[in-house]
Amino acid sequence: MGNATIVAAAFALIILVIIAYFLGGIILTTGEVVDAAKKEQVNFMEEKQRTAVKITNVTQDLFGSMCVYAIVENTGGIILSDYPYWDIYTRDMRNDVAAGYRYNSSGEPLENEWSYVWIKPDMINPGQLNPSESMNISIHVPAGSYMPRWIKVVVANGIGAETNI
Repeated sequence: MGNATIVAAAFALIILVIIAYFLGGIILTTGEVVDAAKKEQVNFMEEKQRTAVKITNVTQDLFGSMCVYAIVENTGGIILSDYPYWDIYTRDMRNDVAAGYRYNSSGEPLENEWSYVWIKPDMINPGQLNPSESMNISIHVPAGSYMPRWIKVVVANGIGAETNI
C-alpha cells in the first residue's frame, strides 16, 4: 500500500507540472495578444492624428443629373484610399435628416451613391489621395428630393470635413 501512495503522489505531481506549464503558456500568449492589440491601437491613433481633409469647392448640376460635385483636399500627412469605407452625407433645407451615400467604383454614381471623378495631380500612387492632392467627387441626389445645402465627407478612419453649400 505504501508504494501505491507514492505512485499516486508522483502522478499528481506530474499532472500539476503539466497544468502549470499549460497555464504559463496561456498567460504568455494572452500577454502577446494584448501587446499586439495595444500597438495596433497606438498606430491607428497616430494615423488619425496625421489625417486631415478639407472640402474646398462644391458645385451643383441643377439642369441635368441632380449631381453635387465637391473637391476634397488631403491636407494631412497620410495616403487616403479605401473609398468603400468613406461616408458621404448631405442635408437639404427642408429635411433635417442627413442622407447617406454609398461608394460606386464604376464612375458615374446611381441614386444615393457617390464616386470620384478625378484626382489631381495623380502622379504618385494612382487612384489614391496622397497628401496635397485633390479629389473631385460626384454625389447623385435621388430624383424628387431637394438639392443639398450641407455636405460632410468622412474618411475610413473617422476623420471628416463638412461645409455648407
